[in-house]
Amino acid sequence: MEPCCDTNTCVKNQPTTRERLIAAGASVFADNGFRGAAVRDICNLARVNPGAISYHFGGKRQLYRAVLRSAVDQLATAARQASGQRGRLGLRDGFIALEREVRAGSSAPRLLLRDMAEGGQIALEALSPVLRELRGAFSDAHGASEDPAMQRHLKAILIGFAAPLLLSATAWPILEQTLGVDEEDRAAMFDKAWS
Repeated sequence: MEPCCDTNTCVKNQPTTRERLIAAGASVFADNGFRGAAVRDICNLARVNPGAISYHFGGKRQLYRAVLRSAVDQLATAARQASGQRGRLGLRDGFIALEREVRAGSSAPRLLLRDMAEGGQIALEALSPVLRELRGAFSDAHGASEDPAMQRHLKAILIGFAAPLLLSATAWPILEQTLGVDEEDRAAMFDKAWS
């Protein structure tokens, strides 16, 4: 009987121990927060022994940092791929991509909001590079990299964009169910908000 694939292919398609720990950590931390997450639960879910966290990350806190960075990278990648261009249309498409991630069950927004509720230091570390990149892209797109007044205006736009995004990301399932929002309603709301 022939094997389904050669050994190298099978191994390459399997997630590494580090990747399994990050995925398991995302689930457990999103459900329980940092303080409520048990190392044993993360290791059981990842199917690794408890020493793997220390070996790959140095401890629970460092795993938590890696999980939040991974969550931010996941959201940023989805937004970048959807926006494809800078300016108003790019922001709209990026926002819709983030909203889709939330609706698909991504734990990333819950992780970030849980961390913010617990003081937000790790979320701040994870989000800072992405927000700086976004601010730089905005500045470049609007020719405002040297104008302090325009920089303040762009920061205000980004704050006005980021805060509702995080809140709506977590509240969306509740709003959708209680208000009976369907796909057509949602599309109309986005079109109106971004026109």
